[in-house]
Amino acid sequence: MTDSNPNSWFDRAISGCLSILVAAIALYVAVALIEAIWPYLVAAVAVASVVVAAIQIIRARRENRW
Repeated sequence: MTDSNPNSWFDRAISGCLSILVAAIALYVAVALIEAIWPYLVAAVAVASVVVAAIQIIRARRENRW
C-alpha cells in the first residue's frame, strides 16, 4: 500500500511555508483595506446612530402628548 506520488518532507515544508505566506499576504491586504475605509465606516455609523436617536426622541415626544 504505497502512495503512487509520495511527497517528501521537503515538499510538504515548502507547501506549508507557501500557505503561511499566502495567508499573511491576504491578512495584510485585508487590514490595509479596512484601514483605508475605516474613517468612512465610523462616519457612517455615527450618522446612522444620530438619525436613529433623533427618530426615537421624536417618537417618544409624540407618544407622551395628551
